[in-house]
Amino acid sequence: MAAFIEFPGPIVFEKVEQLKEDTPALWGTMTAQHMLEHLLLPLEFSRGLFEVPLVSPIDKVEKIKRIMLLSDAPLKRDFPAPFLSPGLQPLKFGSLNESKLALFTEIETFLSFWKENPSSIFTHPIFGPLNEKEWYVFHSKHFTHHLSQFGLV
Repeated sequence: MAAFIEFPGPIVFEKVEQLKEDTPALWGTMTAQHMLEHLLLPLEFSRGLFEVPLVSPIDKVEKIKRIMLLSDAPLKRDFPAPFLSPGLQPLKFGSLNESKLALFTEIETFLSFWKENPSSIFTHPIFGPLNEKEWYVFHSKHFTHHLSQFGLV
């Protein structure tokens, strides 16, 4: 997976710190703050904070996981999150800096959770049930995708 940034390596923190309020997206409609808050959601459901429904056909999940997640293929641009309503989601935090802090805190919470619960399995809405290793792969790809959306990788 050399084409993707290491999650949660130092580059994630470094690149997020470089993000400014006016950093333009190279594609899509999200602002920098929307993107950071978007990254929070999968971190939360990847440690079981809440469940999301599986939207992929159950008989196709393993193939989808193999082709889209466990390969060197990047995540597709402008792919709508199937568990969110269309359009920009309301912001939860009052500033970009608050969103950065929330993201950094959630990454630390994620790391602590998986250190204590390495055999847990939680469902991703597209890729189905994922184990610890698969969640790390997903987050590497997801962070790479969105940080490149803002020209940071």
